Amino acid sequence: MSGITRLADPSVAFFNERADAYSREYDDQTPGGYALRVRREKVLQLFDQPGGKVLDVGCGPGPMAQEIVSRGCSYWGVDPAEKMLEIGRRRFMGNQSVHFLLGDAMHLALPDGFFDAVLCMGVIDGLRDRRQALSEMFRVLKPGGTLIITFTNPVSPYSWWKKYIFYPAVVYYQELRGDRRPGRRRRATPTPDARERVHYNKSAACRLLQSEGAEVTRILGYYFNVFLSPLDEFFPGVALWVTRKLEEGRWPRPEWIASGWIIKAKKWK
Repeated sequence: MSGITRLADPSVAFFNERADAYSREYDDQTPGGYALRVRREKVLQLFDQPGGKVLDVGCGPGPMAQEIVSRGCSYWGVDPAEKMLEIGRRRFMGNQSVHFLLGDAMHLALPDGFFDAVLCMGVIDGLRDRRQALSEMFRVLKPGGTLIITFTNPVSPYSWWKKYIFYPAVVYYQELRGDRRPGRRRRATPTPDARERVHYNKSAACRLLQSEGAEVTRILGYYFNVFLSPLDEFFPGVALWVTRKLEEGRWPRPEWIASGWIIKAKKWK
């Protein structure tokens, strides 16, 4: 998924390379596509600033833009990957309520207290300085404004397996095959250095937000996939069916198996 880092960071090249594929993933009838749609739906459930100014940090090609604008809002998307932004600009050409800006989560070139809401989806776990990024998000947020942010759940079997087993195995396999040679197309893998990031559990994520001057008001788990990779790729239909049953609450599920948390917080002052 799209992340936002310093413009010189090598991960920007990764997201530029994946821009076209990522822009199509929201429509894919696969577990991965479903995960993106579920995350978007649950973020929108928590959204409470109709008619306001909304910033989407790490916006990618703008999959949130249409839903936000349909709520009477003005939308600003910031991302370091120019190709992601190009896709968004083409989609919303001529729409005066949608703005795409090249930028860095740790240094947002935007005014203090300008936005009613800030969204940050699939981004924070991959940043080198997450506290600085949060400080910037709260700086541009109005007092009483809403931050909706997603964190990976490190104790989820699905997330744990991908981070510590599947992704390292894929990277090792690619290196053996020489897939890291310049100009060679790569299969989607974690961004550079992403495997080294420490993920926050739910309590630690809440404490991090509170330390930056926020009141956590709601937490939702999302994407209850029990098919560990690559089983979800080998049997996408079955994996998608089971995941939907769990996501919709039709089958009993422990909350801790959610692959991520969506946290809603308010800026104190």
